[in-house]
Amino acid sequence: MGANKILVMREILEDAVHKLLENKEFLSPCDVAVFVYDSSDEASWRKTAELLVEVATHAENSGFEVPCVMVAAKDDLDPHPVLITDSARVSQDMGVESPITVSMKLGDISNLFRRIINVAQRPHLSIPETEAGKNHKQYRRLVNRSLMFVSVGAAVTVVGIAAYRMYAVRKHSSG
Repeated sequence: MGANKILVMREILEDAVHKLLENKEFLSPCDVAVFVYDSSDEASWRKTAELLVEVATHAENSGFEVPCVMVAAKDDLDPHPVLITDSARVSQDMGVESPITVSMKLGDISNLFRRIINVAQRPHLSIPETEAGKNHKQYRRLVNRSLMFVSVGAAVTVVGIAAYRMYAVRKHSSG
């Protein structure tokens, strides 16, 4: 049977995130970052989106990329209309799943823990990328392809020179 797993959660208040991110290795022990916002409050969503970008940027710069989950809390209240489309757009742009909706009042939080576990088990599917990170990755691919083409070209040139020398030696020795 499978081994037991333990979920350890640490709440970090919004004000403390900036100070913690000053430490380059802050995200290294983190398996999943969960961002919770009030689905009925646009300001709450804006702060969450900013923090997601900030954490993703820090992760790209430090090399400690961490998968992220967004949680739209207070699902029992009417969601702010802008948040539904904006959260879907941000999720798609950054390459993470759309926010999971929960309501503590209605007690529907079991899906939240399943999502966190699934993200922890398949982290590569939920690591957010900023536009700068995507551009940097595309640049690295371009450089790698260019180096491959240069290497192949150099190898073909060396083989061509060696073949020409063998041809020249044979022609000179037979003639």
